[in-house]
Amino acid sequence: MRSSWKRAAKARLIGAGFAVSLMSVPGAAAPALAQERLEQDFGIIKACAGDVWRLCSDVLPDIGRMKECMQNKMGQLPRSCLDKLLDAMAGSSFKVCKDQTYALCAAARCNVYDGVAYCRCEEKHGDSISLPFPMGKGVDVCAINAAGAENKYMVSTYSLPDQIASPQGGGGVYTCEGGKSGGAYAQCDGGLCFRSTEETTFPGFDKPVPKGQIICSCPITDAGSGSAQGYQILGPSPCNKSFFKYCKSDVANGRTGSTIYVGAPIGTAAALTALLTGKAAPAFNECGSE
Repeated sequence: MRSSWKRAAKARLIGAGFAVSLMSVPGAAAPALAQERLEQDFGIIKACAGDVWRLCSDVLPDIGRMKECMQNKMGQLPRSCLDKLLDAMAGSSFKVCKDQTYALCAAARCNVYDGVAYCRCEEKHGDSISLPFPMGKGVDVCAINAAGAENKYMVSTYSLPDQIASPQGGGGVYTCEGGKSGGAYAQCDGGLCFRSTEETTFPGFDKPVPKGQIICSCPITDAGSGSAQGYQILGPSPCNKSFFKYCKSDVANGRTGSTIYVGAPIGTAAALTALLTGKAAPAFNECGSE
């Protein structure tokens, strides 16, 4: 039988509205959105309360630590909970694009020009996942990407980068702490990529883009704009402490000529991997936080 303090802690968890959907963007919701947010919160509670208790009961009733715990363990959540959490993060369902050629930018290095990140990404073929980016009835990111095969472009979508899931892979996950780093990263989901950039010289890159890679244009997320949410970027493994400079605003920023990396909120890579494959994400090569 659970002790009384644990029962009380669980009650406080539910009463807290699941910390405004766990992954909510900092800042108060506008009054017009309050009812929608409340309904969303209760949907997440129903889908995830048992998993929160199973994975993070040791940090209850500290809501801040609970949010951090759930982010770090997103890869261990069942699909029913992941769907709710990721919908809360993005406000939309994710789409799986089956058996398509796509650009994988998750580990990409990018150069900034005039407020846009241009990232050197891998050309891949297979299944990938993305926000839907609807463009009318029956047209979404998968349809747009499929059309690119005949029109000399492709879209950046996500699958697990092999290099971060194997000790011999040569890549690791670096965590840039929220409210501390102040850097910027590229958000490449849905980025458009042009085949004409393959095997050419592109501004900001010292060497020609090799065969099998492509340049994608991606928006920039400024982590120093008041957000306390941490994010992750992929870098070299064995881990190198000097790579954390790409968490810092003096190096990684939105000014022309800056070098930044593709990133995402903490836990997103593991969660999207689980959604795409239907099973828990493998252990990643973790390089800790700055």
